[in-house]
Amino acid sequence: MKSSPESFTSLTHYWVILFLILPLVSLAESKALQEKIANWGGKTFFKRGALVEVHLNEAKFLPGELSILSSYEEITDLSLERTQLSEEDLTTLAQLPKLEWLNLYQTKIGDKGARILSQSKSIKLLPLGQSRITDQAMVHIGQMKQLTYLGLRGNPVTDASADQLAKLTKLEGLYLGETRVTDKTVKMISRLPRLSKLWLHDLNISDDCISDLSNMSKLRELHLYATQITESGARGIKDALPRCRVIHEAFPL
Repeated sequence: MKSSPESFTSLTHYWVILFLILPLVSLAESKALQEKIANWGGKTFFKRGALVEVHLNEAKFLPGELSILSSYEEITDLSLERTQLSEEDLTTLAQLPKLEWLNLYQTKIGDKGARILSQSKSIKLLPLGQSRITDQAMVHIGQMKQLTYLGLRGNPVTDASADQLAKLTKLEGLYLGETRVTDKTVKMISRLPRLSKLWLHDLNISDDCISDLSNMSKLRELHLYATQITESGARGIKDALPRCRVIHEAFPL
């Protein structure tokens, strides 16, 4: 049965109206999201009309409310310092397909939260300082082979995680300051081929790791203050790595 000219015209009008309405709906949704995030004390950043970055540091929201971000698949950067995150929120974050930088400093997500996040295949930069993760979490984080930066500052991570850290061969930056690792971990991570920035301050490391650090030719920044590395040891590292900025008590800023 053939369609009448009238039905064809009606169908054409339908698609024209739909074409005009959809952008308005999308615009309204984006505006509503901006207002919601602003009410939480956050900020949104758009590029070519797409939401790409969200700052929600210290924001107050209810458990599960971050699910509103799930339909914004262009988000690449998300900062959530000092927020309270539920498992549902973390699942939402892990499923954002283009998310690359996720700042979870002082979020207390714990080992269970880290396990959920490890499902992400897109996150590359992951600051997790003071988030109450332990060696149990590192079993899962060690599977995130795409990571280029990992921040573990102030977490009770020990040498038991050295093998997991050694798996992250794409790391360019690694923050281990104020953890519980020792010279053993330094030996393991010294084999990471791309490390250029390394934070090892406030650790129980000694001159025993000098030879390992001295062989890390890609290093450009190395934090060694508040350790047991001696002045002569620090100078030895600096001599071995002339292109690296070594931060130690031997070299006043």
